[in-house]
Amino acid sequence: MKKGLISFIIVLIFILIYFNLIYSVNSFNSKQNFTEANLIEIENTSFRRNLIENAVDSLIEETIKKEIAFGSDNPKIINKKISGKLIELFNEISETEFKEIHSEKKYSKTEIKGKKLSKKFIEENTKIIVFGLDNKLYETKFIYTGGVNKNNLIGSRITENNSEQKFFIPVDYSVKVISLRFIG
Repeated sequence: MKKGLISFIIVLIFILIYFNLIYSVNSFNSKQNFTEANLIEIENTSFRRNLIENAVDSLIEETIKKEIAFGSDNPKIINKKISGKLIELFNEISETEFKEIHSEKKYSKTEIKGKKLSKKFIEENTKIIVFGLDNKLYETKFIYTGGVNKNNLIGSRITENNSEQKFFIPVDYSVKVISLRFIG
């Protein structure tokens, strides 16, 4: 009788250990799947932010090249064109609202809140410098100055489920373009 009871207890202990191991493995797999899903969300928001950054760079560069190529070397005109096209670009990006932000904080601590971004805000916080290198060759530089106090930012919050990233056009961001003039 004692041998049977001891054998039963040992088998019961092994069964409990077995079920505990199965539960632990399932719990680990569940946590692993959750972590993988979170990493994919983070990667997607990072990818979306990078797409916006590349689109801004390309838009500014292409607008400058087009304006210089077809005869305009007036910084104000180029600035107005770039500002208008940036507003169009930002309005086309779904699920993301771009804001006029006034902040003295570091970017990581800056909250994305403020008025909806306007063309006037972009124009007031950017500068275009055009250098004529020779008859047909120009160097043009776009600079996001951030205003007199360098505290005006363009920003947005990019989210996907639980993942969030911030996009900013940082103060002193610049694009330099060397371009040829075809007309004039």
